[in-house]
Amino acid sequence: MSSSSPSDAALAPPSALPRRAGWRDRRRARKRGVVAGRDVAVGRGVRFDVAEGGRVELGDGVVLGDGCRFHVGPGATVVVGAGSWLGERCVITAQQSVSIGARCVFGDEVVLVDTSPVAGDVERPVRAQGLRAVPVVVGDGVRIGPSAALMAGTSIPDGATVDARATVDPAFTPDPAPRPPARPARGGRAPR
Repeated sequence: MSSSSPSDAALAPPSALPRRAGWRDRRRARKRGVVAGRDVAVGRGVRFDVAEGGRVELGDGVVLGDGCRFHVGPGATVVVGAGSWLGERCVITAQQSVSIGARCVFGDEVVLVDTSPVAGDVERPVRAQGLRAVPVVVGDGVRIGPSAALMAGTSIPDGATVDARATVDPAFTPDPAPRPPARPARGGRAPR
């Protein structure tokens, strides 16, 4: 994540420019669990997989590019603020909540996921330990570059910029200091 930089070329807007909303958009957004505001433009092939009790709220003037997908679990919510643009093939997966502020611009193929695997027991397979859900929050006026990924627990402040192909994962903690290479055993040879 970075603040605005002189090389904004890497943060291209979505490939398709927004267009005026029409009757096809209203029909595409008319799905179980989806609430759409006024003038919402829904691209071709947008998919809403909303489980029982899940909810997707699209604010006024939201633009969803072609091929966007929303996967919303039982009782989970996804809120997209007024005037936000999502590029083509963006994916939002929510088991708890994903909140996108107003006037945000997402490049193509941005992914937001509010779940991560639990991996506390080294004796059990990760798939048997389940998932934990932590909300993803994107503030107002945020720009996210193409192919970026925001993982569980991410909180992006208002007006921030996320670079193209960046992965924002607050659960990832890198090794604090690089380790020097292992010394060879006495009489051994150093690795090449």
